[in-house]
Amino acid sequence: MFDIVYLIRQFIGFIRRYPRTFTLIGLLCLFGIGIWVGREIRFEKIPNYFKSYTDPVQSDETNQIFPGITHRQILDDGVLTNILAISADAASVGLYRALSAGIGTEYLRSFASRYKAPIALNGGFFEMAGQFRGESVGALKIDGEWVSEPEQGRGVFGFKTVNDKIEAYIDRIILRQELVFKDGSTIEINGINRGRLSNELILYQPDFHAITLTMPDGIEVVVKNKKITDIRNGEGSSRIPSNGYVLSAHGKKREILLSQLKLGDSVNIRETVIPEVVGESKLWEGLSHVIGGGPLLLRNGVISTKDAYKREGFQSSFYGFPHPRTAVGKKEDGTLLFVTITGAEPGVRRGVTLPKLGKLFQEWEATDAINLDGGSSSMMIIRNKVVSIKPKPKETESASKDKSKRAEKKPEQSKSEKQTVDKQKKDSAEPNNTDKPKQDIAKKQVPTKKRSGEKSKEESNEKKQTETDNSPVKKEIVEQRKYGYGNLRIRPTPRNYGRSISDAILIFPRKQNTPNKKAE
Repeated sequence: MFDIVYLIRQFIGFIRRYPRTFTLIGLLCLFGIGIWVGREIRFEKIPNYFKSYTDPVQSDETNQIFPGITHRQILDDGVLTNILAISADAASVGLYRALSAGIGTEYLRSFASRYKAPIALNGGFFEMAGQFRGESVGALKIDGEWVSEPEQGRGVFGFKTVNDKIEAYIDRIILRQELVFKDGSTIEINGINRGRLSNELILYQPDFHAITLTMPDGIEVVVKNKKITDIRNGEGSSRIPSNGYVLSAHGKKREILLSQLKLGDSVNIRETVIPEVVGESKLWEGLSHVIGGGPLLLRNGVISTKDAYKREGFQSSFYGFPHPRTAVGKKEDGTLLFVTITGAEPGVRRGVTLPKLGKLFQEWEATDAINLDGGSSSMMIIRNKVVSIKPKPKETESASKDKSKRAEKKPEQSKSEKQTVDKQKKDSAEPNNTDKPKQDIAKKQVPTKKRSGEKSKEESNEKKQTETDNSPVKKEIVEQRKYGYGNLRIRPTPRNYGRSISDAILIFPRKQNTPNKKAE
């Protein structure tokens, strides 16, 4: 049995016997911790973080930015809340993938400028590292086609447009996709557009990537126009056809596909959406857009419990600590509420807990609400302006004063330069009053003149080198080298751009037409 008291006694005895060794080990440990803290923690942001808690500035502004669309911004104790209320018939809402592909990330500003969207905010969760960086983690359905399967049992936000009105729904769903064989038997499809694991069958669509990015330890069935055109066993990384898809299997499911499928066979995939609310399966199958998040914050006006958060797979560190949040809610009359809660200062991580966010949605008269991706991804853009941050005006004023001071210093430097130029002119005028014997000596010393000419050339070359070293291009190169570590080229992210994300929610007022999503 583990005896903690015995270990403590032995540790105290070691300190008494070897005090110098203990102090040396302690100092080395503190030194190592100091090195780690210096690398990981950005100390220059710590004062801003503590200042945000004592910020006395408070404001509450509401503006109508488009017909039927209002924007309310609340600043309280350094936390900035943006509430965008959209009537059901005031705008069209769409989901868009980063880089128009199944993997990869893109800045929210790039989303907004590429599709010319007046309003944009971040979407669902995604993979942040590895080969499949940017792959959606959770449900994603765009224009009636599933791009990513839902995390089974987690909350989703789905909507469609009927008679120029948005019909939105919030629930927990399960997606079941099956491959149907000729004899009527079926096999479950485990995922869409993601990495293939052992004993899994994955569906890869053209929007995912040019190839499947799989290892050569499975079988891949290439389907074009619902017919099998190629069966690649033990090869991997098959090319995905533009008019079809690829079924990739491993392990036991690989053997099933080898025995059941042949070239030229027709392929049928059956899908079923199982929501938590009984009887709404057909409704969810008919929705054109679905995005996953979680957990559910409100349902029929009732706040979700912590046990409900845990059933969706979220730990207390996620819902119990104040993090930056992005969420979506719905009122009884169909009005949609898009919300971001972030720190007002750029780079300061402030937010709200999920139970408190549910209470806020209750105060805003929402009946249902769901949490989306948060943290550094939380951002809202309105008319090309990031409204999820609100830096203090003092910073901008001090920056403008510094610029004006620099501009005032420039003419003083020019006067000193004029004085040096006048001195050079006087010095150059003195050699003109030379005598004849001095000229004869100069004629005899011809070879020494050549050497001095060589030196002057070297001096001119050195001046050119110093000019190139002081050039703005050279300075930029030196600054960029500061951010390089080994074989990595790391540059600082542009300010106020936030984190690059995998998918975005773009909102277009009714006066604007929704652009083609495949257009660059």
